[in-house]
Amino acid sequence: MGKHERGWVEATEKLTAQLANGAEPDADLEERGRPDLGEALADRLRSDFPDLTAVRHAGNSYDSLGDLIVESPDGETFVEAKFVASGGTRANLGQDTLTQFGLFEDATAWSDFREGIGFPEDREALLREFDGYPDDVRDWSYKSAVYDRAKHLKNVLDVSRGQNTGSRADEVLADSDATEGEREAARIVNAILDLDREEKLAYFDHLREAEQNPRNVETFAHLIVCGYHTADALEAHFDDDLEEIKRLLEADAYRLYEVNRNSGTVSVENPSELLAGFDWRDTRVEIPEDGTSVSVVTGPPGDRRRVLNIAYNWKNKFHLQITYNMNKAAREIDRLEHRTPFYAQT
Repeated sequence: MGKHERGWVEATEKLTAQLANGAEPDADLEERGRPDLGEALADRLRSDFPDLTAVRHAGNSYDSLGDLIVESPDGETFVEAKFVASGGTRANLGQDTLTQFGLFEDATAWSDFREGIGFPEDREALLREFDGYPDDVRDWSYKSAVYDRAKHLKNVLDVSRGQNTGSRADEVLADSDATEGEREAARIVNAILDLDREEKLAYFDHLREAEQNPRNVETFAHLIVCGYHTADALEAHFDDDLEEIKRLLEADAYRLYEVNRNSGTVSVENPSELLAGFDWRDTRVEIPEDGTSVSVVTGPPGDRRRVLNIAYNWKNKFHLQITYNMNKAAREIDRLEHRTPFYAQT
């Protein structure tokens, strides 16, 4: 989260506390924040905690798990407030996340691995095979050159929002009315996706040989479930006492609230429900033999349960990232079937 965004978010959090307490909102906070979102969240807190005695802002540091603290006769509940542009809890983290946070202790970072096997050069060579780039993206010297060319190929293929790029490329190749330019773009896209898959499988082979740190894997899983979905937030909380985080969850003393910035609607997640039944024995990252995602699993042999799935995807264009997606409908099905509350967006 950028400095500017953090500024209005923090002001809105403070407004929420004032409004939930029935206090006169501070004029400066109203100017810097979003009073409408603060009121929506305050209303939801008052509804969910009808016996609340006070709401405190936790401060602008990461010393506390949660942005707001709701006080009631039953004790304190820590609230993490997220102001989102669309529904659904999703974390888009950097490509080196698995090694950055020590889930694998002696493995090569994904970005270094890609460099080592020459993927960037191979990808660029394929992108250079397309002749129909507009003049404004023919220069290869600037930082986002690969991104812009990938974007142009998707535009040539007319990939619709949410559509799988590879599937669209296959449609174009099967269309007898497709132009030569469209076919060339589809061929290049598929070639890059094939190259990408081979690279991912090679990297997962590398990860299988590396030592894992079960405590770091467990901490990572808990923080993701608690709503810490940026590298900065994870880094700020990664050294927190994991047992204290577990205690808060087990005592139902932590909630995750999402406020839609466009509609003002508020939804709530209870991480203690999402993690109910996990016993956290032998927590590991499980790597399938033939797949492009990995899973955090836990539990004794014979009763292994998947906590979350981590997928290496092309995000928007051709930049690889790790993504996480909580799908509410799928989560309800999973809960009924005693599986995982998380599945990966593909």
